[in-house]
Order: sequence, then C-alpha cells, then structure tokens
Amino acid sequence: MSDKGDFELNILFVVDILLSGRGGMETALSLIYHELKQRHNVVVILKGKSEDAAWETGITAIPLFQKINDRIPPKYLLNIYSAALSNAMTNLLPVDIIVSTGPIGVKAARMAAEKLNIRVPVVSWLHFNLDFFVHYFDDLQTADGHLAISEGNLKDMHCVFPGKINKLVYNPVKFDNVSYVTRPDNPIFLYVGRLAKVKRVDHIMKALSPLQNHRWELHIIGDGEEYEPLLDLSRQLGIEDRIAWYGWRQRPWEAVPGVTSLLLASDTEPFGLVLIEALSRGIPVISSNCKYGPREIVNERNGWLYPSNDLEQFTSILRKVLDGEQRLPSPESCRESVRSYAVETIAKRYEQALLDITQHTAGKLETI
Repeated sequence: MSDKGDFELNILFVVDILLSGRGGMETALSLIYHELKQRHNVVVILKGKSEDAAWETGITAIPLFQKINDRIPPKYLLNIYSAALSNAMTNLLPVDIIVSTGPIGVKAARMAAEKLNIRVPVVSWLHFNLDFFVHYFDDLQTADGHLAISEGNLKDMHCVFPGKINKLVYNPVKFDNVSYVTRPDNPIFLYVGRLAKVKRVDHIMKALSPLQNHRWELHIIGDGEEYEPLLDLSRQLGIEDRIAWYGWRQRPWEAVPGVTSLLLASDTEPFGLVLIEALSRGIPVISSNCKYGPREIVNERNGWLYPSNDLEQFTSILRKVLDGEQRLPSPESCRESVRSYAVETIAKRYEQALLDITQHTAGKLETI
C-alpha cells in the first residue's frame, strides 16, 4: 500500500475511552494507521491523553479533554463529548468516514455530524466481544456499519445488526524485521498481557503447579490489579521460585531469554492478538478454547487448544510438552500459519471495507 491509488479517503478515528497506551487496541490502531496513512488522510481523535503516549509516535492524534469530571451525569457527558468532537471536526473537514472504537464514540460522532450538518458514514471497530456492549446496542444501532475483528464477532454483528454493513477485517501483526525467538534448553512458558481476572493467569499457575517434578519456568510480562493476588497464589502453590515477573515492557518479545510456548487461559478473547504476535516470532501457543479469537488462530500447525476452565486438560498438554510426547511445531510452521494476518494484508481488507461502506452510504444518500 505504498503508492497513491485512484481514490483518497479522509479517515477519522474516534477513540472513546482513555487509553493506557499499553494495550492491544493501541497496537492495532497504530499498525492500521501507518498503513492507511500511505494512501489516505488519517487523523485520530482521542478522548484524552494516553497514560503512556509512546504508541502515538508518528500519529496525528488530537486529545479532546485534559481531564474529565466523573461526577457529570452520563447523559450530559455525551452532549459535552459530541460538542467537543464537532469542534475538533470543524478544522478537519471534509471527513469521508468516521471509525469509532466504541459505542459512545459512535453516538457522539453521529451527533457531531448532525451539529455540523454533514452526512458522513460512521462505523464501529470494537475490540471486545459484542456481549460486552449489551447495554450500548442502541448507540451501536446508529452506526452505518461495523468492522469485526473475528469471525465470531462478525456472526454476532449479523444477528444483532442485520441491516448494517458488517465487514470482517481481523487485527494486524507486524512481520517485517521481526526475528524468531529462540527456544531454550530448559522449558520457559510465557504469558504476555494484562493481569486481569478475565485473563485467568491463576489458571496458568494452577495448571503448572502439579508439574513441579519437571523443569520449567513461567515468565509473566504485564501488570494490572491482579498482580498481588497472583503473587500470593504463587506462594500458596509453592511455585514462587519458578516465576519471573517482568512488569509491563515496551518490547516484551525482546525481554525474555527464550520461550518454549506462550500460554493463554482467558475466559474470553475477541481476537487474541498476542497469539499471533507470538506465532509470528516462531513461538508455539497453548490457549483456552474461549470465544472467539483463539479457535480461529490455533491449529495443529502452531499449537494446542484446551476446553476453557478444564485445568486437567491444560495440565495434560503441558505435561506432554515437557515429556516430549507433544512435539513442538517448528518456528517456520508457526510463523507461516499466521502470515495472512500481516499488517499489509489486513490493511488492504480494512481499506476495502471502508471504501465499500462509504460507497454504499453515498449510494443510499443519492436516493433520498
């Protein structure tokens, strides 16, 4: 996507939550932004400044608020938000399409466009499963279309928003200049992500704890509210000396000396970007078969799935890996299994989805 094509869109991303600067949404948005920027005019409007703004490097980002008063009732916050958004959009016109990462942004963008008396398609690009937004379906109904990051999400969108233009775009991963991570002589299992209850890092510890007669280490990269409870659990299980805690790292894949397999035990994953990031580096994965993303990514070429919450099965897979009964897929097999998620490929899908929605919406407007 390096050459200018026959068309050029003015794309506006609206991020309707305050970002830590360390999540998968920031990674996906940054990758998509830099690819689309080669062919289109792209601006990101943030609700406020990111806690860590490093991800914004090279991105035209506009924070709307310095500080938000949490005491303001939600219905007034929406009016304030839409007014601030319309003010920002005044200096960015013309806008061909607005992509919001959440339902409040969809509604606020629609209200802002009405304030400016412009007709512009608004679409959602949700980074959580649709049931997470069950109380916001009315806001999402105001969108012209929805961009899905997994097949499961797309099916849900077709059910809930059957009259909308719903497009599957997935999430991207960077392949260029990405090196393989070495495999250590002594097994090292890795977790990368937030330390939150939904991630069930406690299940990883509980699955490994019966295997203390084997040699292994668990390396954990990430932070969150579950750190102290997980630290206590490691002591209770008697495995605290097997665990290396890194905290959050800007470049997690460069922090570890080597990895045998990435572990993911989440209750739910809208996509599972960390799985693809690991596989692109030649790291096999072991993941819970939660909805939706992992089952679309993990297969016999790159790792293993186990039934969610089935600790016995999780432990069985780990034991077989440690005993050599389960042969690890080759680094090359792991990488090739997810090459279709390379940012250049996903950006083309994304671009085509935006073009389809803008053209479809324009056609509808001409008939009014």
